Amino acid sequence: MKLHLSVRQYKKIAIVAALLLSAHETMASHHFETAAVRKVTALNQLDNYVFESSRKNYTVFVMSVNSAPKLGTDGVFATNALYNIHVSSDEKFSSGHTFSMAFSADQFTLYDTDKPNGAVGVVGPKIGSGGIGKQVEIAGGIKVWAGTAKDPFYGNSPGLGLFRTKLNSGVYDSNAWTAAKGTNIFTGRLSSVIVLEVPNSMLGSDVKVFMTTAVKDGDKWEQVQYSANPLFSHSMLFESETLKTQHDHSRPDSDAEMKNYVSARVARASGLAKTQPDPFSYGDKVAAMLVPDVLSYKVGSKAEYSNQMRNGRAIDDDAMSVMLSLWCGTPVDQAIPNPKLYTAAFPYIIPAELK
Repeated sequence: MKLHLSVRQYKKIAIVAALLLSAHETMASHHFETAAVRKVTALNQLDNYVFESSRKNYTVFVMSVNSAPKLGTDGVFATNALYNIHVSSDEKFSSGHTFSMAFSADQFTLYDTDKPNGAVGVVGPKIGSGGIGKQVEIAGGIKVWAGTAKDPFYGNSPGLGLFRTKLNSGVYDSNAWTAAKGTNIFTGRLSSVIVLEVPNSMLGSDVKVFMTTAVKDGDKWEQVQYSANPLFSHSMLFESETLKTQHDHSRPDSDAEMKNYVSARVARASGLAKTQPDPFSYGDKVAAMLVPDVLSYKVGSKAEYSNQMRNGRAIDDDAMSVMLSLWCGTPVDQAIPNPKLYTAAFPYIIPAELK
């Protein structure tokens, strides 16, 4: 039978072939961080959450970083860095907020600007400060907490390693998750976490959220990472450090090129899995969902990041299974239990002390 492929489809096949030839397996110890931050774990972005607060008319933003917090200077948060939570009220990223947090010793300072996609390193006026590990309420009713906590993320890393190895060799194996006899490798691990509880009156009715880290080198600021959707780089950008670095240095208004790679990645996986009648169209559909890379959330509603809906992200959501399901075009269960490491009230995560 003769295949009739469009120019666009041929390009996707070429992208897959080129990236598979250059790919090498990289599996970091925690949240699959990129090479740029492996030596400075305090800069390593892990997970992002956006959900309705238990306090009426408030929204919660959670940014977790640092796969290996430790005692000492720069052990929890880097003191030469900015940790940014970008909240846009429109699709052009022209109105909203960037909440930036800077650290010194055991203290934090929080800044707020009305530019949700401003220049790297630019912060707005100081709106509050406090101690690491302490709950603080600042002007306007914003609650802040920053410190070390039990990492709520869970993932079957051995299963994912086997699954990706087989997929890269051209084999879709839905039994990889149980065959690897994997467990949650994040059990007992800690991370550094920033939690903001913001009045809905400061936000639009719908927000688009992403998070970045930046470091100061001399008198110049450089963006280190950019993240929103869980495991976006790890699941959708092949095993390419080049693509991951390109994404980390981009923003939602400048990452349109990523659609081609996401579409190609998804088209190949769903084609091998034989889960979609038209893998190329399905790849385009998923790429449109995930690029630009933001968490979209209807303020005041129940957050849910699932196969059926992507509206913010609750700490309870099985984000890894969702991304794998999108990738393969069929429901995927990573076959490990949810440890449910969260609480119903501020700061929503479970604080933990370093020893």
